[in-house]
Amino acid sequence: MRPKFSKTIFMLTAVFLSAAFNATAAPEPEWNPAVKGCDRACLIEIMDGYMNAIFKRDPGVVPALAIDARMTENTGVMDVGEGMLWRSKVEPTSFKIYVADPVAGQVAQQARLKIGGQDALVAVRLKIDRGKIHEIEHLYSRDVNAAAIPLLTTPRTILTTDIPTAERGTRDILLRAANSYFDALEGDNGAIGAFGDDCIRHENGYQTVNNPPPGGRMMPAPMVPDPNTEQGQEQLRFSMLTCKQQIDSKTFAYMKRIRPRRALIIDEQKGLVATFPLFVHDGTRRGAKPDDPPGMLQNLVTMETFSIRGGLIRHVEAFPFVTLPYGLGDGWTTGSGR
Repeated sequence: MRPKFSKTIFMLTAVFLSAAFNATAAPEPEWNPAVKGCDRACLIEIMDGYMNAIFKRDPGVVPALAIDARMTENTGVMDVGEGMLWRSKVEPTSFKIYVADPVAGQVAQQARLKIGGQDALVAVRLKIDRGKIHEIEHLYSRDVNAAAIPLLTTPRTILTTDIPTAERGTRDILLRAANSYFDALEGDNGAIGAFGDDCIRHENGYQTVNNPPPGGRMMPAPMVPDPNTEQGQEQLRFSMLTCKQQIDSKTFAYMKRIRPRRALIIDEQKGLVATFPLFVHDGTRRGAKPDDPPGMLQNLVTMETFSIRGGLIRHVEAFPFVTLPYGLGDGWTTGSGR
């Protein structure tokens, strides 16, 4: 009798759990081939709804959240409602860039936000499938100096204006141009990259390339090099080089590899490609001599948005920089980090 009794209890429990799940889970829409997918406006609406939920600190109002949604913040896996962005007072500012890709069902945003009243650089990526959010990625850095604010107040129009339909590049060209940037860095050869002579790069709010005379910042930092020193003069000269020329100098040879180059979000309407690459710095440097001291030993994940027009990279917006101990991955790709 006992085995039969246990089997009956098991079946009743299974029926109860199934009924409870079906009562709480949102019903799947019936198949209808006439229903269109989520277009660019739809993706941005979902992103805005998600960010508004963060501003309200209310995970319960996140639009269309899938029951198995996965979220990371600065590469750490956590639940929606956890983390710095969800548990802090977060407020928007005037700086915000959208990159939306209806074909891939992804949308990303780079923004300057106020976290606890303090300026912060934030990137958010959402993966949308059949109208529901399945992936959420947050990156943030609160290391923002007042000197960076001028370039973090209003995005350049090249990042926000539509390209006339007849002048838009194909997805293939946009993808190849974005990848050529990382290929050039890994190859220490600027000719590999699809760079326009007018290419501008902003890193954490600082222009680090193609600065007009007498020059600007060499690296993404608030300090301006001292023109009265030999080192300062060299730094100012470097900051005035083009994107191609800087890479040709082999300054970036400490970047052992830039892999994976995730989430290539292609926004044909704006001519933008957003990436979430992992920079691996393993302590070596291409071309180093055997007795040279070890180089940088750390990893870095960021969001880099490329404006590509006429098949060439015209602008790179890179932020936030989230540094990680060497060996740690991006939170999404198994085996990444070394």
